Amino acid sequence: MNADGKPYPWDPSGDPAERRLSSILVQIGETDADRVSFDDILSALSERSFGALLILFAALNLVPLPPGSSTIFGIPLILLSLQMLIGLENPWFPAFLRRKSLSTATYRRFVGKLEPLLIRFERLARPRYWLLPQIIMERIVSVAALVMALIVVLPVPLINQLPALSIILLSIGLGEQDGVWLGTGFLVAALAIGFAIGLAASVGLAALHIFG
Repeated sequence: MNADGKPYPWDPSGDPAERRLSSILVQIGETDADRVSFDDILSALSERSFGALLILFAALNLVPLPPGSSTIFGIPLILLSLQMLIGLENPWFPAFLRRKSLSTATYRRFVGKLEPLLIRFERLARPRYWLLPQIIMERIVSVAALVMALIVVLPVPLINQLPALSIILLSIGLGEQDGVWLGTGFLVAALAIGFAIGLAASVGLAALHIFG
C-alpha cells in the first residue's frame, strides 16, 4: 500500500521484469501522494527487503551528498547486515524510522539516478556458478556487508564509494544467485579493505612524522 492507502500498481506474481528492483523502485514513485515513506518502500519490496535495502542505502553513498551523510546512511547498512547474519526473515526498524519520509519529487530524482545503474547490473546478472546453499551464502555475504558497512560509516572522505559498490554487487549477486557478480563484489570488498588500511597507515605515519 502506498501513502494514500492504495495498492501499488503491479502484480508481485506477474512478469519477472516487472518484479526487478529497478522496476519496483520506479513504480513506488508513481504514487499520487506528496511523500514516500520508508514504510512504503519496505511494504513494496516485501520478501526482497534485505538485499534491496542494502542496495538502496549503499547507493546513497555513490551519489553526491553533504559531508557526514555516509555515516548516517551507513548505520542502516550495519543494522541490515547484522539482522541477516543472525537469520531474521524480515528486516526490523523502529517505528519512528519507518515513519520517516521524503517528498515524492526527491524520491523520483534519486531513483532516476539509480535506475540506469541497476538496469545494467540486472540485465547482466543471471543464475550461474552458485557453489553453496543459499543460506550459507547469505551468512557469508552478511559478514562481508557488515565489514563494508563499518568502513562506510567512517567519517573519512574518499573511502565510502568502494565498500558501497561492493555491497551493491554482493546484494545483486545474492539475489540473482550469480556467482560472477558475487565474486566481483568480494574482489571490490578486498580492494576497499586494502584502500582503508593503506589510508589508515598513511595517516598514522603522517601523525608520527608530525608529533614523533
